[in-house]
Amino acid sequence: MKLQTTPIRSIFVACSILAFSTSAFAQKGKKTNEKEIINITFEGASDELSELNGIDAAGKGISSPTEIKADLFSKSASGDVGVPLNIYGNEDPTTENGGSVYAGIVAYRPGKLAGERSYITIELMQGKESVTLKKGLTYCVEYSISLSESSKFACNNLGAYFSKSAPGNGEAGAIYMAGDHVMKSQFNKVYNGFFGWEKVCNTYTAKGDEKFITIGNFDLNDKTQFQAVKKPKDADADPLTHAYYYIDNIIVRLVDSPSECACYNTKPPRIEDSFSTLVFDKTPEINDKMTIDKQIAAQTVYFRAGKTSLTESARENLDFIIDQMGSNPAMIIEVTGHNDALEIKAGEENEDYADMDRKRVAAVIKYLVNNGISEERLVKSYKSDGVPSKEISEDDDQEVKDAKSRRVEFSVKL
Repeated sequence: MKLQTTPIRSIFVACSILAFSTSAFAQKGKKTNEKEIINITFEGASDELSELNGIDAAGKGISSPTEIKADLFSKSASGDVGVPLNIYGNEDPTTENGGSVYAGIVAYRPGKLAGERSYITIELMQGKESVTLKKGLTYCVEYSISLSESSKFACNNLGAYFSKSAPGNGEAGAIYMAGDHVMKSQFNKVYNGFFGWEKVCNTYTAKGDEKFITIGNFDLNDKTQFQAVKKPKDADADPLTHAYYYIDNIIVRLVDSPSECACYNTKPPRIEDSFSTLVFDKTPEINDKMTIDKQIAAQTVYFRAGKTSLTESARENLDFIIDQMGSNPAMIIEVTGHNDALEIKAGEENEDYADMDRKRVAAVIKYLVNNGISEERLVKSYKSDGVPSKEISEDDDQEVKDAKSRRVEFSVKL
C-alpha cells in the first residue's frame, strides 16, 4: 500500500549492516563506518520470543525504562509477536538491513491514557565499555518507523533523548523531557503512513555527557500534534486508541557537517497534511421554556479542519435560524466565526487556510441569504482562536478540542 506521507530515503550506505554493531567512537576524517556509534537492528534477539513487552530479549544494553515495556517482533515467532503478521498489524522487515526482527512502541494515547507510553533505551557501548559522546561534535541520528494498522491515531514528536544515565526505573507513566538533550526529526511532522518504513532523522550536537539514547515521545499530549487515522480495509488488527509505531535501524553516526545526514535537505511537510478529519457534531438541546435568543444561540455549526463546507447537521441548524428570523422580521443576528491554532499556522504558509473564521462566516451568511434572509440583518464577527468553545472539557484530547473550536456561533442582537 502506498504511504500517506512521503518517506525520506537515506543516502547513507553502510558497507555492511551488523546486528548490534557498537563501533568505537571515531574522530573526524576517518571512514564512514568507523564513525558509527551504534547501529541497532535487533537481529540478536532471543529465539524464544513468545509474548508482548519482550524488549528485554533484544540483548545486552537494550531495555525499556517505564512500566509499559516496548515490544519485539520476529520472523522466528508467531501469534502476537510474529513478523510480518502480529497483534498490531502486518509489516515486513525493512529492506535496508534485510533483517527479520523489529521493535514497537506506544507513542501517543489520548486523554486519561496519556501516560501509557513505551520507550526503547540503548546504552552507547564499545564492546563492554561505555561510550560517551564528545562535546561539541555533530552526530546524525536516525531510525526507521512504520505506523501499525491497529492505530487510531498518528502523531509527531517522535524523537531521541540523550542522557548521562538510563532514564526511568520501571515506574508507571510517560517520560516528559525538553531541552537540547532531545532530538526530534527535522520537521517534526505527523507520521501517518501505514505499511512501508520511513526515517525519523536529524543532527544532534553533543553536550559531552551522553551515554544513553532513548527512543519515543517525550512531550505532553497538549504539545503533541496528532490526527485520527482509519486502518486499511483489508487490515485484520483490532483498532486501538493509540499511535503505535514499529521501530528498526537505530543509528548514531558522527558527521563532519549536517549535510552528511540523510534527512538534512528534505522538504518540510505541509501542515495541512496533519489536519484531522474529525467534525464535532451536537444536536441543539432546546425546549419551549427557552427564550428564542437561547434557542438560536444553541445552533452552533462546526467544520472540518481547513474547510468551510456545511455539514447536513449545520444546514439543519441554519434552517432553524431561518425559520425564526422569518417569524421575527425585526430580528438581527450576530454571526461569529472561529478557527483552531493549527489552521492559523497553516494559513501562514498557504493562503487557502488563512482567515478561516472569516471564510466560515461568509459561507454561513451565503446560505442564509440564499434562503431569504437579508444580509442587512446579519452582523459579522471574527474571533480566530481567541475564544475557547464552551463545549470543551478537561477530558477532551487535542483533536476534540480543535474540532470544537472550528465553529460559527450565533447571538440575537435585536
